[in-house]
Amino acid sequence: MRVASQKDIVALNAKLEAQRAYFASDELLLERAALWRDATPEECLRATAEECEVAAQMLDQLEPEVAERALAAEPLPEDTVALLEQLRRQR
Repeated sequence: MRVASQKDIVALNAKLEAQRAYFASDELLLERAALWRDATPEECLRATAEECEVAAQMLDQLEPEVAERALAAEPLPEDTVALLEQLRRQR
């Protein structure tokens, strides 16, 4: 078994930080949204159904207690609830 050197650890940490920053960025959001900009509602629904199937398959592979934690709903922040209620009233 190979032990990682300090140089390897620094490089891995830098790579992980770059990945974290990318996944937290507006850039990723814009890239993902661009995929759907010209999609029809039917295409969006079909893709959503496919993603739900993938998620269900992943959950099926988890230990029951892990799946339970993954499915546990976190309460929405009060400001989010207020925003959603405001949007609903505007309809």
